[in-house]
Amino acid sequence: MAKRVGNLDLFRCIAVLSVAYYHVGERFLYQFIPFNFLNIGRYGVELFFVLSGFLISNVYYKKDTQTKLFKFWLQRFLRTYPPYLLALLLTFTSVYVVRKQVFDWGYLVFFQNFYSKVPYFIASWSICVEEHFYLIFPLMMVIFGRVIKNRSVCLTFWIVCCLMPTFLRYKFGVYDASGTGFYRVGTIFRFDGIALGCLISFLIHKYNFSVKSNPVISLTLFLTLIAISYWVSIKPSMMAYSVGYFLMILNIGALLVSFYFSREFFISKTGFVKNTALMAYSLYLVHALALNVTDVVINKMHLQNWSLQLSVGVITIFLATVAFYYLIEKPSITFRNKMLH
Repeated sequence: MAKRVGNLDLFRCIAVLSVAYYHVGERFLYQFIPFNFLNIGRYGVELFFVLSGFLISNVYYKKDTQTKLFKFWLQRFLRTYPPYLLALLLTFTSVYVVRKQVFDWGYLVFFQNFYSKVPYFIASWSICVEEHFYLIFPLMMVIFGRVIKNRSVCLTFWIVCCLMPTFLRYKFGVYDASGTGFYRVGTIFRFDGIALGCLISFLIHKYNFSVKSNPVISLTLFLTLIAISYWVSIKPSMMAYSVGYFLMILNIGALLVSFYFSREFFISKTGFVKNTALMAYSLYLVHALALNVTDVVINKMHLQNWSLQLSVGVITIFLATVAFYYLIEKPSITFRNKMLH
């Protein structure tokens, strides 16, 4: 969308801070916060999925234009690939120096989330899911825009896409407690969030779907999301892995709708939320690497106090994020915009 929506910035902010909270917490807060409360942060990626599906399809349905395949792919490639490639280079360099890890060429084509275990740059699995979506989405829009124009058929398609991963997880999935293997992060098992975001956008633009919401409803849905995430975390089973994820995604979709149709929250107007949302991609790409750098600093300085360790970690993530955004991501966006006018 041309104009940033403050509440969606808050939604994005919650997503990226949730993931950062999980990784920072498991490093420095595990002595004080039970693991299951830390573990709920890892599901912040589901917020990203729903938001990505919503925003990308929202642009298409709002303009109601025919999808130009090459232009769409070029836009997304220039927006996401250069920062990803630099983050991959930095991450691989670090793992090569530390353990002489061999470079895996599958990372260049976003294939790592189909491995039995993602070898390094683990956070990149969710980027794979989104990139696969960017590849397929315009093809589907061409089919529905030029061949199948019946909106009921399109509605049925998005509903099936929302339900299919749950069926695949339940029928063919293998519960992977580690969370870094194909059955946990493979695209075919994890695209329901993106599909739900597309469905919400489709309903808004093709069926004039709308609701009245307010901060109380949004807060209630947010607390419900925490409860569901906690339940999935404490009940590691096939049921939580298949149905639990689906319930979580439905709740996230409802939360997105509530945010979208609410008046801008006070917190959404703050500079912290706006800047965090602006640099969310950079933060997501570099926070794990920044924590590895933190470990080196802590060992060199022999820091024993957990609060000092935490402070160093947060400061390192902040500096790495700002540097990466202004040196890599923002110039990449500027180049993209100039190239595509």
